Amino acid sequence: MARNSHHKISVEERERASREVVQSYIATTAMYDFNVYEKRVLYNLVKLAQSQLEGVRLSENLFRIDHSLKGFVLIELPISYFLTDSEDKNHVRIKEALKSLHQKTFTYKDEEVWECFSIIANPKIQLRSSKVSFIVNSKVWDVLLDFSRGFARYDINVAFTLESAYSMRFYEMLASQTEPITYSIDTLRKIFNLEDKYALTKDFIKYVVEAAKGELDRKSPVTFEYTPVKEGRRIDRIMFFPVRQSGKEAPDAFYRSALRKYPSAALSREERQILTDIGFTDSGIKNNLALFVECQKQLDFLYELAMIKAKSRGKRNPCGWCINSLVGKLSDISKKKL
Repeated sequence: MARNSHHKISVEERERASREVVQSYIATTAMYDFNVYEKRVLYNLVKLAQSQLEGVRLSENLFRIDHSLKGFVLIELPISYFLTDSEDKNHVRIKEALKSLHQKTFTYKDEEVWECFSIIANPKIQLRSSKVSFIVNSKVWDVLLDFSRGFARYDINVAFTLESAYSMRFYEMLASQTEPITYSIDTLRKIFNLEDKYALTKDFIKYVVEAAKGELDRKSPVTFEYTPVKEGRRIDRIMFFPVRQSGKEAPDAFYRSALRKYPSAALSREERQILTDIGFTDSGIKNNLALFVECQKQLDFLYELAMIKAKSRGKRNPCGWCINSLVGKLSDISKKKL
């Protein structure tokens, strides 16, 4: 298939993404078979793992990452972080995804070791607080943070809105690529866990490659073109060309989730202006909306922002300092309630 007129992704364009996460290629190209809702659970694991790697302090009222259990990590976060606009209010599919992940294993292989272990354990939804908790094998956590083979950078907001696990995998694999990349058909079958399905290569291309490309063409700012490469008369591998679709912007799935959970989540004009003055971009405000809403509920938010703005002048990272200050104030309130 010939390449179209979309221009290739530049480094500058990639850095404009509204909420990028970094994921190890080990996790990106691992062999597994997850559905869309299971993938959304895993996307949140990637996001939380990266936040901890970067030293970002998360709101203690919303998140918990506990490494005190030997060999495991305890995770807790709002159920809204798994949802998009289309989910039912009973969260049936999220419950099914958590149960399924509890029963599935993660297979990892490199040049030295083959290993298989459970992904999550003890999934629980606290119905009154709408929080989800589960235990993650520490090796899953380590795989997410293993950058020894490079990393993939992608916009998690885009990933959340995709409805096909195949589209999600191709998006992860190609979003940060700036040059063509080639995979053998056998490797792709293993990555997608389809070694026993679509025996004919033409069917694999039609129902996996073409189907994923079609959804990325419709929804994603990053899609691809491809060229089958033959070995003799047989298609042996596929060369993929990552491309940027001009005019398409990343949807704000997390922002809509927060608005759905908190009907009054819209910031006042004054609050938004002070955040902008501090240095927050629109995407920065949206990515931290859950924290700001919690501050609206528990603090005199406008007053606190005004004080933070005055003190943030001269700080090397005023936005990060603002977030840490707000998290600290919420933490103090939480401790007083104990």
